[in-house]
Amino acid sequence: MKNRIKRRNNHPLKRVAAVLTVLLLFPVTAVVYCADPGETDAGAYRYNPEGKPDPFKPFIEIVEEDKKTQKTEKLQGAAPLPLPPLQRFSTEEFRLTGIILAGTKSFAMVETSEGKRYVLRRNTRIGINGGKVIKILSDSVVVLEEIKDFEGNINTEHIILTLRENGGNP
Repeated sequence: MKNRIKRRNNHPLKRVAAVLTVLLLFPVTAVVYCADPGETDAGAYRYNPEGKPDPFKPFIEIVEEDKKTQKTEKLQGAAPLPLPPLQRFSTEEFRLTGIILAGTKSFAMVETSEGKRYVLRRNTRIGINGGKVIKILSDSVVVLEEIKDFEGNINTEHIILTLRENGGNP
C-alpha cells in the first residue's frame, strides 16, 4: 500500500511546476555563430539584389481609380472618343431628303455633302455643336443647339432643316 500512496503524491502538475521553476531560475543563453563580415570566402554565395526584380512584388500592378476622377478626365478630354458621323458635320451642311410619318413614329433622312445618308429620329444628336432633333414635322426637322459663346454664356438656337420640293438643289 505504501507504493500506491507514493504514486498518488507524484501528480503530473508537480512535475510541470518543477520544470518551469528550473527554466526560470536557469535561463538558456543562445550562442549565435555568424561569419565575420571582414572574411571573404571564395566558395560562399552572397545574394546581391541590385538590378533584380523583387520576387515578392506582383507582376501586374492593379490600379483602382475613383469614378469621379475618371469622369473628370473624360470631361477634360484625356482620351477623346471618336465622334459618330452625324456629329462630324455642321448642322447646316446636312440636306433633308425625306420624311416618313407613321402614326406616332416619325423618321427623317438627311444627306451629307459627301453623299452619305443617315436616318434621324427624335432625340438624335446631330451637328458639331451637339444639336438634338426635337421635332420632325411633315416638311421640316427642328434641331435645338446649345452654343457657348466666348463669355461662357449658353445660347439656345433652333435650326430648321426644310424639305425641298422635287429634290431641288440648294
